[in-house]
Amino acid sequence: MNLTFLKLHRSLLFILATMLICVLTLTLSYGHYKGHNNIDWFDVAGEGGITIMTLLWIFFILLSRPKGRVTNLLFAGLAIMNLSMTLDFIDEFVNYDKNQAWLSTIESIPAPFGMILMSIALYHWHQEQMSINLQLRNRERFYREHQLSDAISGLASADYMKSQINRELNLLHHNLHGFSLLMFDIAQFDRFNRQFGDAEGDKLLQEFAQVITLNVREQDLVCRYASDCFIVMLPNTKLAVAEQLSLSIVAALEAFSFNSSDSTLTYKQKVHASLVSATTTDSTSGLLSKLHQGLLKNKHLHEYSDEQTA
Repeated sequence: MNLTFLKLHRSLLFILATMLICVLTLTLSYGHYKGHNNIDWFDVAGEGGITIMTLLWIFFILLSRPKGRVTNLLFAGLAIMNLSMTLDFIDEFVNYDKNQAWLSTIESIPAPFGMILMSIALYHWHQEQMSINLQLRNRERFYREHQLSDAISGLASADYMKSQINRELNLLHHNLHGFSLLMFDIAQFDRFNRQFGDAEGDKLLQEFAQVITLNVREQDLVCRYASDCFIVMLPNTKLAVAEQLSLSIVAALEAFSFNSSDSTLTYKQKVHASLVSATTTDSTSGLLSKLHQGLLKNKHLHEYSDEQTA
């Protein structure tokens, strides 16, 4: 579990801990234990479970988000709601004297204010999410599932790309221009990994993915298919347009200079590419096989050309 974001919220964690300590100190100081026989354990289980769950929600929000207004609003709304729930939970164990009966009276007051803050937070979260959706449009398309993302590049995984190819094939008879697929890989990537290490190889893949994403259109989908192999889906795209896009992406990738983490290495990679256009008789596995065969053919042509040049 990555605790990087949680470390950024020490002040919020301190506020939460202080609030809980103050509530516990105040209620237990003025309250008197009801006695085991007077406690409704079903209420204890229900209210205690809700209290724990809100604390768990706070934990995951702080674990998952950087600092910012939305994070603060989500935290404040849940923390205030948790205040009501904590008072309600403790109320199951203690009775108050008449002079301190106000503690029982106010237990439900914070909850509505917490819900109002949560509603405001969710509105701003929606605005934030719309911005994130634009940034991820070439990586997700119609469906979001973190298990279908590649951990190194941040792109869609091979399984997600296969599901999207299958979807497009099912819709192909409604599409005037069909769709095309591009496949790219980095020449001699294995040698690069052996020479400079896996960490630098992962960094190269990350930057390679970013260059591809920057050079495709809004409706296109990019995925990391395997190792140094990437696929771009071009929906509703004629073959001639797909060929121009392929040349443009290859040019951008080969013009891109990779700089190592310690700035001691500058590396320009050669790229192999393959392109296929789907037809109504194609299958997902058939298209991927054509792409792979085309890529192998281009690799052999490049190797032969390099040998002739040498």
